[in-house]
Amino acid sequence: MPKPLPQESKSEYIDRCMADSEMNDKYSSSSERYAVCSGIYKTEMALKEKISFDYDGTLSTADGKKLARKLISEGNTLYIISARNDKQGMIATAKEIGIPLSRIYATGSNKAKIEKINELGINKHYDNNPSVIHALKGVGMNFMEFESYNDYPEQAKENAKIALRWAEKNGWGDCGTPVGKQRANQLAKGENISEDTISRMASFERQRQNSNKPLGDGCGRLMWLAWGGDAGIEWATRKLKQIKNK
Repeated sequence: MPKPLPQESKSEYIDRCMADSEMNDKYSSSSERYAVCSGIYKTEMALKEKISFDYDGTLSTADGKKLARKLISEGNTLYIISARNDKQGMIATAKEIGIPLSRIYATGSNKAKIEKINELGINKHYDNNPSVIHALKGVGMNFMEFESYNDYPEQAKENAKIALRWAEKNGWGDCGTPVGKQRANQLAKGENISEDTISRMASFERQRQNSNKPLGDGCGRLMWLAWGGDAGIEWATRKLKQIKNK
């Protein structure tokens, strides 16, 4: 099924989705196609985030630029929020990556930077300053942190999205812990995950006996998909062995 493209409006996506040959083969009724396309758009847009980068030692690096380009290509909205006193030295990099000048902030201090991040409702902020990361709690991401991975299969992402769409329509009920729900969101967004997270995914293999039940019949199938399903959990088992054999 077609997915929304970066910078594509909702109406543009709905028109393209409803005209898609696969959608027409699967759903003969235009009202059905509209409902399905609208649901896909809503789910995909819910996965997009407002993400900011510190500049020095973060976005100014080759790895920082690479990550920023990837996040933009996925449809996220990016900001530069720095403790610098002026934005002049950051403009060239912003233009190179594709961040509008209106989303560059030179706050003059780390305190003001933290306030600006909170004011803008940023979902995730990459920084290399431990005190800033700590002050931002779950929003702050350590750019220099441990190695992480995102080479899990596309099917693992799709499985997580299926779980999220089902839960959005039917609710989670008694199924899953906050960790499991967070995992579904991470996988659906294609986020980097740590070795510890991969280990947790691999250990979910113990739940395989409940994985073939229909969605809605207990929690087994829903949470199996939330953790990446067959594709994600089998990848995690292989990946964990690969990491440990380095």
